[in-house]
Amino acid sequence: MSNPTKLLKSTEKPLERYVRILEIIAGFPDGVSPITVSEMLGLPKASAYRLIRSLTEVQLVELSAPPTATCRIGKRLEQLLFANADDDWFKVVAHPILQELAQSVGKACFVARFQGNIVRSLDMVAPDNLLRAYIIPGQAIPLHAGASAKAILAYQDPSLIEDLLDRPLERYTPDTKTDFVALREELNEVRSVGIAYCVGEDVEGFSALAAPVVVEGHPVQHSVCITGTTTGIIETNRDANILAVKHAAREMAELLKEKFKGSFRQAS
Repeated sequence: MSNPTKLLKSTEKPLERYVRILEIIAGFPDGVSPITVSEMLGLPKASAYRLIRSLTEVQLVELSAPPTATCRIGKRLEQLLFANADDDWFKVVAHPILQELAQSVGKACFVARFQGNIVRSLDMVAPDNLLRAYIIPGQAIPLHAGASAKAILAYQDPSLIEDLLDRPLERYTPDTKTDFVALREELNEVRSVGIAYCVGEDVEGFSALAAPVVVEGHPVQHSVCITGTTTGIIETNRDANILAVKHAAREMAELLKEKFKGSFRQAS
């Protein structure tokens, strides 16, 4: 193929070659052969295959076995794209779910997002105006004391958890957990049951429970949380609150699944 806009020049930097290969592979959701990639970029077949193999070694590309070798976007690149989900898009499509959740439980509800080692609230619905100062969109959530943060952190790599929590942690109330071993055990339990708790750990008298938004094969970046007085969240209606927040989290997970299916369809 001779389209000059698609030919790689010998003077181009090596990184540009990798990027151009990824751009082509991303344009073929059902896969593309290394031979086609080499033709589209004007590269010798051996050079194209060598570059593709390098990308497979870092899981940016998946390559099936010969003789029908086919390249596809790799899991690691999918995860990078997933982690960069557009917050504005997610707030718009998830807001109706959040409204329905708040209406069903009669409590303040919000969505949280993990990015750059910080968990922040993205959007909220608070039937009780007294809670609006407690949940501010964009506010950072304490990783060791907020249910929404714990629900996300429990699904991260153990080395990252250790890096974030195995250090002096602020004690907000007498109930704030600051011991790393105790926190690690709690996060293991969160991952086991799919629910995280905060019982008077960041603000005395207030509690929360949160569920992670889990999409299989992708890192957990979001959670949905119900918060209010300890009496309303934990001491009464706990089981109903858990069922409701888990249902909302599953609905949000379906939205993210469709988002990334659509992204790859558009690339083609």
